[in-house]
Amino acid sequence: MPRRIWILQLSGWSLALAMMVSGCAPLNSSKSSAGPLNSSRLPPDAVVFDVAFVRLKAADVESYDAIWSAADEQRLDVLLRGALERNGVRAGVLGQQFPAKLRELIDTQPKLLAELSQGQPDELDFNGARHHLPLRAGHRSIIKASKVFPSLPVLLSEEGTLRGYQLTDARCTLSLKSHPLGDGRVKLSLTPEIEHGELKARWGGSEGMMIQQTSQDRLILDRLAFEAMLGPGQSLLVSTTPEIKGLGEYFFSQHSGGAVERRLLVIRYAQTQFDNLFAPEQTSAPLATPGE
Repeated sequence: MPRRIWILQLSGWSLALAMMVSGCAPLNSSKSSAGPLNSSRLPPDAVVFDVAFVRLKAADVESYDAIWSAADEQRLDVLLRGALERNGVRAGVLGQQFPAKLRELIDTQPKLLAELSQGQPDELDFNGARHHLPLRAGHRSIIKASKVFPSLPVLLSEEGTLRGYQLTDARCTLSLKSHPLGDGRVKLSLTPEIEHGELKARWGGSEGMMIQQTSQDRLILDRLAFEAMLGPGQSLLVSTTPEIKGLGEYFFSQHSGGAVERRLLVIRYAQTQFDNLFAPEQTSAPLATPGE
């Protein structure tokens, strides 16, 4: 079965998530009430995330520090945090309220809605846009985190040793899996990967059938994979270390107008339909305040 992605560009984010707990600001910047993603269409094990890549000038250290001061980095194991730091990656969990600077950055991003075909591994190419991502329990979804590099020298720091790879036609990606727990929380798994090389035909199983797909080889950086436990409205924040270096440079930075920019990945847990207590859907505040 071919991969399917439906892309709908709307005048604003008028989603069903706008009808949430009282006091929460809607994500949309228009007053349209249309809701293209009907929660009744989601499978019972689906978890919905609001996802955004936002950009911040590397020279804006004050805003960078203000954003990260609100993140709880202790949620990750200390040894894992060290491994991520050595490779230029930083991660933490944000509460339901975003720091003011991050909220401002999210509000100014281009707006795009993407709905994934249910039950299929798929890909999202963000390019600075915000997305509404339904994800079934245990199913893999891919975020394209970088452009394609014709040549990419990868130097990976692992337990005091360095490993090098010289990759061609390489793109940095992030593999996501969600595991709803039934008490309103979700365990989100993130694995950095790099797709590289020529496209090759491969056979694989899907929904009880063998299918042929065309894909590149993958360098799976499982030593840098991690999990974060999120409650409704909480977010995972991932970006570069204060010094832009290593893998973090390729995954979370870019050059724009002659200046270096950081890219901050924000994954907010927005909704789940999986509840062992048969409670109504768990919902939370959307990503940002409305625009004018």
